[in-house]
Amino acid sequence: MSGKAMASLVLGLFFFLACSSGVPAILLGRHALSDIRASGGRLRGRATAIVGIALGVFGCLFTLAYFLPATTHDGEIPRRAQCMNNLKQIGLAMTEYHGAYACLPAAAITDKNGRPLLSWRVAILPFLEASTLYAKFHLDEPWDSPHNYALREERPYFYVCPSDKDRKPGMTGYQVVIGPDTSFTPDFKPVRFSDFSDGVKNTLLVGESPTLVPWTKPDDRPFDMSLPLSGLGSSHQDYFSKGFNVVFADGSVRYLKTSITSSELKGMLTRNGRERVEPESY
Repeated sequence: MSGKAMASLVLGLFFFLACSSGVPAILLGRHALSDIRASGGRLRGRATAIVGIALGVFGCLFTLAYFLPATTHDGEIPRRAQCMNNLKQIGLAMTEYHGAYACLPAAAITDKNGRPLLSWRVAILPFLEASTLYAKFHLDEPWDSPHNYALREERPYFYVCPSDKDRKPGMTGYQVVIGPDTSFTPDFKPVRFSDFSDGVKNTLLVGESPTLVPWTKPDDRPFDMSLPLSGLGSSHQDYFSKGFNVVFADGSVRYLKTSITSSELKGMLTRNGRERVEPESY
């Protein structure tokens, strides 16, 4: 009797341990069958190996049936899809803003002295079919003035990801990364698509952040690659990997895994670094 065949059967019998025993059972069973064929009849145990493989497969299928619904049946897939649709609308609004003003919105609406008053999220409201809400804001007042602060409660639905863990009224995780070489400069000067020497399809505009902020407040992530993911991230889980949604300057929405390297993410955040962004990197 082949020892590998017997080991495969024994591991397969522990199918309730799922893939932790199922995968070794399958591998040992396959090796056992190979040894038996090569032995010219000296080894036995073909049926034992086949049963071990079958039980190993059953254990792995049990894993899929039991654990994968935790990431699907609880509504994560539709929540993630809604988040991607939100970012799609935001990206289209950015493009329409550029079409109207020949530039992207600055990271903040500022006063005449350059002091930030309101977020870019307020600036693009007219391009999100929210002109009525936009008209309510006093654009010469800060986000937390008595008048503007009251409007925080009228946060549009497209500024909230349904997977956010702390969905308090008026808060959002959709933010930009502010840096001298990103799509949004720290001096709040708007940039044009013509400034994107890396190409609009390779440059990130808006992403998710686990740090929620008032949607009207000019508060976003600083371009700091010493921070994990430069402050981006989310509660999304794609089966066994975590990630976050982003929208690029060409309007495409992509799901970036948290395993993305700092250099790859930096290449997406900078508009003129001439880094090569490979599709396999996200």
